[in-house]
Amino acid sequence: MRRRERRLMRPGMLFLSRHGFFGVAFLAGLALRVVTMLGFPPAIWYGGDSISYLSTALHLYPGTSRESGYGVLLYLLRPFHSFAVVTGVQHLMGLAIGVMIYALLRRYGLPGWGATLAALPVLLDVYQLQLEQEMLASATFGFLVMAALTLVLWWRDKTPAWASAAAAVLLGVGATMWPVGLPLLVLYLAYLIIRKAGWRALTGALVAGALPLAIYVSWFDARYHRVAFNYSDGIFLWSRTMTFADCAVIKPPAYDDVLCPRQPVAQRPSASIFIWEPNSPLNALPGPKFSPRNNALALHFALRAIAAQPGDYVKDVLDDFALSFTWNRPAHPSALMAERSDFAFATNSWEAAGSAGARVLAAEQRAYTGGSLASTRAAAPFASFMRGYQRVVYVRGTMLAVLLLIGLAAIARSWTGGGLRRRRDWGGPALFPWVTAFAMLLLPDVTADFSERYAVPAMPVVCLAAAFAFVSLKRGAAGPATADGATADGATADGATADGATADGATARQRATGSRLGSPGSPPGRPPAPSLPSR
Repeated sequence: MRRRERRLMRPGMLFLSRHGFFGVAFLAGLALRVVTMLGFPPAIWYGGDSISYLSTALHLYPGTSRESGYGVLLYLLRPFHSFAVVTGVQHLMGLAIGVMIYALLRRYGLPGWGATLAALPVLLDVYQLQLEQEMLASATFGFLVMAALTLVLWWRDKTPAWASAAAAVLLGVGATMWPVGLPLLVLYLAYLIIRKAGWRALTGALVAGALPLAIYVSWFDARYHRVAFNYSDGIFLWSRTMTFADCAVIKPPAYDDVLCPRQPVAQRPSASIFIWEPNSPLNALPGPKFSPRNNALALHFALRAIAAQPGDYVKDVLDDFALSFTWNRPAHPSALMAERSDFAFATNSWEAAGSAGARVLAAEQRAYTGGSLASTRAAAPFASFMRGYQRVVYVRGTMLAVLLLIGLAAIARSWTGGGLRRRRDWGGPALFPWVTAFAMLLLPDVTADFSERYAVPAMPVVCLAAAFAFVSLKRGAAGPATADGATADGATADGATADGATADGATARQRATGSRLGSPGSPPGRPPAPSLPSR
């Protein structure tokens, strides 16, 4: 009986011996997520964003102020009538991101402890945990991006056409949840061109990536009779220009003049505040704030402002981009908005009691759950623990900057020794993760404003790109050993392959008899023909 128990336990022991570091980190991440769910049930609400997504889940029509793909996910989970199920799924996505990072890096030959270090931030960072507990698209978007990267990078030589198409679908679905997803899809297609993936892979990815986008704009058109993703992209770009716009320089036409900022530049708030503040110039426009006409007027003003003041636009974008890399979390776009990203303020309602917004949220919570309110609660002692944990364990912006530089160094390393001329592996494995992470950090500042909740989903991708600086660039390098001692390419730990052959091609019987048989097809007595080098 004991022998049988030992046989049953052996696979688990072998797994723990090979993945012990990651196993401990994974369990720690799982425990923290359980504590988060127990501390702030059933979910943390984020103002109008959460209300918009919930409305989509209940009525199955897209919102006008943002992409509503996340609302479709809520709709799919609606039969459970529980927001705790939603946040539970999002926490599983966070854990899955950690698993994907670890598996990818092990496949590229990084030791277990090294691959675990790269996965630690997404497993343990407190702001990642809070994002997963919030009714926002950010956690799901981060999962889709990492899943796409895993498909792109899993094969070192050539990604199968189906995997290239699947990665494009994931990025396309991500674009229906957050506008940054669309540029990421374009970057992915450019990556396939640079890497000479072939016309079949490129065409398949183009069609596959366009499919979810076409479905979304058709859905939007069916509701609003206009082919678009939203009625807000022009308004957000307009808000981006509000920090520098000078109408004496821009000279807008009369119909756009109402959108000019009224304060001196030094007294203006952050860009995104202009959309929501009571004195916003947008409020002088007729009709709903997010309407086709208002969006078109705002876009027209923004493009004129950028064309008239390009230097000021670039300066403000770079100033906000730099906020991603400060040691302390910046109070941006305002101190109140920054506090909303802390567990200490998780139970504070965005809507005043008795207001129209509060009544709408309460009614839709009841409709989703089947009759129960779902206001965020703080449950002791779990909430207190997470609030204390938040003061200590998170990736600071300066650390993110260092990791981004390490990832850039990984790309530069791949260009040495003639690598700059090799198109198929140009930039090495770090190229696409690094470009993806850089775009995720920069694009919100280009089109709207800086926010920490935009930066957090980029963190795991930055860590992945940085970790590739420490993997071997030799395409024939053996991968990590499997549980039975075999490496990813089929070789065992002692150099023997699965069929008993050693690395030089000799089988165990040939070694025992001292045989000098040549390779198949070569005349007896001649040395074996040289084999082609492994790629």
